[in-house]
Amino acid sequence: MDSRFQGVPIVVLIDSKTNEARCVNGLHIQTFTDNPLGDREGTLITFASGDTVTVREDFDAVVDAFSNDRQDG
Repeated sequence: MDSRFQGVPIVVLIDSKTNEARCVNGLHIQTFTDNPLGDREGTLITFASGDTVTVREDFDAVVDAFSNDRQDG
């Protein structure tokens, strides 16, 4: 099991619709899953507000980004 970073979990992901970087606050995520829509690869993220975004990163990369104790860079 990975220990979690104690700060606010902010991760930059690539929006699959716009191909632009999107900063995602992990405290607002309700669920994320492999993209159930067959037309795009990536991960579907649902926020507590009900908004959604599909990002290009695969499910495992998103899990690592929000649960890993190492900072990138």
